[in-house]
Amino acid sequence: MSDLSNFLLPNEPTCIVACSAAKARIWMSESRFGDWRPLTELHNERATQRESDFVSDRPGRSFDIVGGGRHAMSPHASGQDQEALRFAREVAAYLNNAIANSDATQLVLLAAPGFLGFLRSALSDTALRAVALAEPKNLTNIDVDKIKKYFE
Repeated sequence: MSDLSNFLLPNEPTCIVACSAAKARIWMSESRFGDWRPLTELHNERATQRESDFVSDRPGRSFDIVGGGRHAMSPHASGQDQEALRFAREVAAYLNNAIANSDATQLVLLAAPGFLGFLRSALSDTALRAVALAEPKNLTNIDVDKIKKYFE
């Protein structure tokens, strides 16, 4: 069905995560061909807001170093990116705890391309070593049975 079909799930307790900046669904698989038990579903309602909802006013103005020109100052990071990073930290905290408590020994991350980087940066070193697969695919709104077919 996709390039994921070449990947076999680990034959040990594995957290499978399908996430984006708006939603994360997490399952546990005890073995390669075992059933996936739903663990949790996290939601980020602020992910769908417009950028203008995060910013209270227009950017300030600044003078050029040389000359008399003025220009608008731009923010270093958008409000949407900051919100996505905050949610990635929330998802990562759940996964870090699962690895630290030995509830899972492996992680499979299926995340929206832009969100995957935020999630990886928020994972602990131990959790990063437990990542068996990190695939930039947004499968958050796909039925779990269809997601399982990616690994067959």
